[in-house]
Amino acid sequence: MANPAHLPLGSLRTFEVAARHLSFHLAAAELNVSDSAISHQIRKLEGVLGFALFRKAGRGVQLTEAGEIFARDVSASLRQIYGTALRLAESGVEGGRLDLLCPPMFASGWLSRNLADFCDDHPKVECHIRLADNPAISEQLGEAIGITFGTGDWPGLVSTLLSETAIAPVCAPALLNRIGHPLRRPADLAEVVLLHWDNGEEWRRWLALAGIRDTARFARNVYCSDLGTAIDLAQNGVGCALASDTLARGDLASGRLMRPFRQAIRPNGGWYVTHRPEIQERPVVRLFLGWLLTRFGQGAAEPGG
Repeated sequence: MANPAHLPLGSLRTFEVAARHLSFHLAAAELNVSDSAISHQIRKLEGVLGFALFRKAGRGVQLTEAGEIFARDVSASLRQIYGTALRLAESGVEGGRLDLLCPPMFASGWLSRNLADFCDDHPKVECHIRLADNPAISEQLGEAIGITFGTGDWPGLVSTLLSETAIAPVCAPALLNRIGHPLRRPADLAEVVLLHWDNGEEWRRWLALAGIRDTARFARNVYCSDLGTAIDLAQNGVGCALASDTLARGDLASGRLMRPFRQAIRPNGGWYVTHRPEIQERPVVRLFLGWLLTRFGQGAAEPGG
């Protein structure tokens, strides 16, 4: 290998992005350069290192064994550099950049109702909000604070419970108009589509609570990737979903949704705030986490509600 002091730092950044995407084209889009510029930087770095970082795989690329090892260390080193730079830039200043990653229903629900107070109290904080169904995927989270629903068991991340809430069925009046009668008994749910945001376990638990053990008749099911999609489908009369009062509060108050039954269960999970451990000492991160936990501790409406 050539003198390590001659490592091209710009090429290291290019390599980190290309390794993260496993695509020169996506790396070029993120860095706002051409595909050929990415290829040139990678070849330049490989020439200095003396070993290959990528190999072709169909129409894309894969990391070599050496490339995988190098990518882990380069990524960790760059995160540490960025984190140190941010901490120094923000030291003693109640401001800075705050990155948030959250599901759409959290952004349009809880966050849209509460963020104004944070912005008023901390006008020097610059908020950047991105949407993702599952912010707890570590590679996706990056330097951001994530807020998501789950069990809180995400390796490599610091996770703090924000809230747990009971859930019960919700549906649109249009659904009842379509079937021609109210849902009088839990057994009547066999006539409608059950909307799931998991593998079906929550509905099985709710039906068991309602005294229904034989679920073979409940054969009409739609499985969604997230809770927000299930609620959207319920609002449009597709079927019946499980949601908390606070989650569906606005729609229940407006009449877009109604509760056919009041029996409720605790879901297998809760709302968590999560982040990489290396960002937790940033002043702006501590500032937002303190505000968020205080807000929920004061009984602010739960996510999405």
